[in-house]
Amino acid sequence: MENRKILILLTQFPGRSAKALRWWTGCPYTHVSIGLDENMNTFYSFLMKGFIVEDIARYNRPGRRPFRCELYAIDVSEETYQEVKDHLKTYVQNQESLHYTKIGLALSLAGIPWRSKNGYICSYFVAEVLHRCTQIRLKRHSTLCMPKDFSHSRDMKMVFRGDLQHYTHCFGNRPYPA
Repeated sequence: MENRKILILLTQFPGRSAKALRWWTGCPYTHVSIGLDENMNTFYSFLMKGFIVEDIARYNRPGRRPFRCELYAIDVSEETYQEVKDHLKTYVQNQESLHYTKIGLALSLAGIPWRSKNGYICSYFVAEVLHRCTQIRLKRHSTLCMPKDFSHSRDMKMVFRGDLQHYTHCFGNRPYPA
């Protein structure tokens, strides 16, 4: 019985780099994170700083233009949910040895598959977690995935579209609505 949810959050970050990525990929979203249904404010991903545990509320600062986002949910069994949760704990425990790879990003944008022992970009990280822990297979090699690839999967159901301020107002630190 499928009774838990894995969450995928696509985000449109501001800035010149994000604008260039939007132009290059043709997708409004330049960042992807993965989360669990027990706290809809906490997500896991990679940014230039490396592996991060994202607190979505921190992106909602006064005077800052709201970030656009889309939230997708994936129905999974309790066993799969625990496997994803344990896998994410491994990243948290090893975050000092993990890094963001600009070379990996360039290779992904060029359509060249690549592997790095401890280097990730956000979309590769999320695709790898899904690949290792679930039956979900995206149409592209995990190192070539971009945020837009997650919105095209049959296994994912869109549950929210808007901006992060509205998202935080709707969900905050609450668990996924039943």
